[in-house]
Amino acid sequence: MVSRIPINPSILIWARENSGFSLSDVTKTKQFAKLEKWEIGEESPTYSQLEKLADKYHRPIAIFFFPQPPQEEEIEKSLRALSEENLTTITPVIRFLFRKAKSFQLSLRELFEGQYSLQDQKLAWIKELRNAPIHEITNRVRAKINVPIGEQESWQDSTEALQRWRSLLADNGIFVFKDAFKNPNVSGFCIYDELFPIIYINNSHSKNRQIFTIFHEVAHLIFKQSYLDIFNEDFWDLEFKNPNHEEVKCNAFAAEFLVPSFDFKARIKGLDFNDESTIHKLADTYHVSREVILRRLLEQNLIAQTTYTEQVEEWHDTSNNSGKGQQKGGGNYYNTKATYLGNAYISLVLENYYRGQINVEKASEYLDIQPKSFAGIEENFLKQGRGR
Repeated sequence: MVSRIPINPSILIWARENSGFSLSDVTKTKQFAKLEKWEIGEESPTYSQLEKLADKYHRPIAIFFFPQPPQEEEIEKSLRALSEENLTTITPVIRFLFRKAKSFQLSLRELFEGQYSLQDQKLAWIKELRNAPIHEITNRVRAKINVPIGEQESWQDSTEALQRWRSLLADNGIFVFKDAFKNPNVSGFCIYDELFPIIYINNSHSKNRQIFTIFHEVAHLIFKQSYLDIFNEDFWDLEFKNPNHEEVKCNAFAAEFLVPSFDFKARIKGLDFNDESTIHKLADTYHVSREVILRRLLEQNLIAQTTYTEQVEEWHDTSNNSGKGQQKGGGNYYNTKATYLGNAYISLVLENYYRGQINVEKASEYLDIQPKSFAGIEENFLKQGRGR
């Protein structure tokens, strides 16, 4: 006889709803066909079914045995810019990544235990900038991170640029994580915290776009905001319709930081902007997207607003369509994990491990891996060295 597990129905309902699934989303899978009866208490699932349900919801199975639904910070209340329309963008994957981000934030708090004053010092620059004008914020952040424009240009490619920016931000108190959001319209999000603000970006986007997203999110953190950045049909016109909108300010900061006006004005003299290769070359020089270069040209009144909007929309549509129908390989697990977590975070976990402050099991928990994978992550990190 199959053993059924009596579960508080409210736990089942909470786990499904907070994971972003409707009842029909789940019951269309044969093994969960009776979920509605489980949720009203008419029937109970087997342990095997609970394991599969936990896997689908990205939850630990232990949560189903709680007497009451746990208190958990909801993404809708935590991240700004969530209209009724935007809520449809908050897929189960995005909700899962938000929970992962909160988990990494907690991990950082534990890993830095006893060093909070050091982390507070690293983040002093953010707290000093909140009420300053955009151009002043940009200049002071670049001075703080201390990357001359010549050094930025010297980076070999966008891969190196992305690695360097992540490392430099971690040195200054902000850790950047990545993942495949499985939604091209979500660029990333940030979660503000007085000691451990973090940024999460969509690894499915081009590296140049990831770089811009990082500094767009840095601006949100400077403004003391937790924010989810969603691309919609009004995105490119927003700065013309509402120049004081937070998204416009964050775009302005990222664009000025990555492509400083003083350098850009000198560099574009005598160039032909009708030649698309000119835009490409400038984008490669600064390791930014073509959209950023167009924005700077628009600000200098060197192209028309209609040209800017039409060109950016065309590039966006081309980018979305280019990936359709393509199959992607699984890649190397350890390289992927290292890319998602970032060198700075892995280094922090390993330092705590080498000092004997945490064991393999705890280190693996912080790295979001199984203990059996720890040696592989460690070997990959030591082999690759700094720079990811």
